[in-house]
Amino acid sequence: MSLENLSEGEIRELALLAKELHDNPTTRSEALRLTKKIRQDLPIPELDLQDRVEKTREQMQSKIDAMEARLRENDARKTLEDRRNALKIKGKASSDDDIQQIEKIMIDKKIADHEAAADYFNWMKQAEVDKPTPIFQGSPVLNNFDLKNYFKNPQNAARENAMQALSELRSPKRPIGL
Repeated sequence: MSLENLSEGEIRELALLAKELHDNPTTRSEALRLTKKIRQDLPIPELDLQDRVEKTREQMQSKIDAMEARLRENDARKTLEDRRNALKIKGKASSDDDIQQIEKIMIDKKIADHEAAADYFNWMKQAEVDKPTPIFQGSPVLNNFDLKNYFKNPQNAARENAMQALSELRSPKRPIGL
């Protein structure tokens, strides 16, 4: 678009509009960017400085974000080590292997607290040690009988065992300690 076909009034209006856009603080940077887009070889120090400052700020912000992420990671590791050491101090874990098993339980059972997982681990460990005892301890009762006689003649073997039991009951008892 050339200005040759425009009247002096229209040229003044365009100049006034351009001046208002450049003087207004809210539209100034956008107007300068549009000017730079059309005339790329035109030096605009204000815009170049603003771009360099923004680029430097972004670089610094990315460094700060990376540093904060490392600090958060270090804090998380320190907290984890503190929790592990607290388990050892309180006696809920005796070794690093116990702590690994506790943390495995935390993942498997979805337990968020180290101490709760350690309690669960110790209960399970105790349950393994305290297995239920069988009802009959010692030798089975049938080993006290001579079963050969029962297979030959069950009635006679039963009579003999009954007579033996009666004779034990009729025999005089001695007091304990004599």
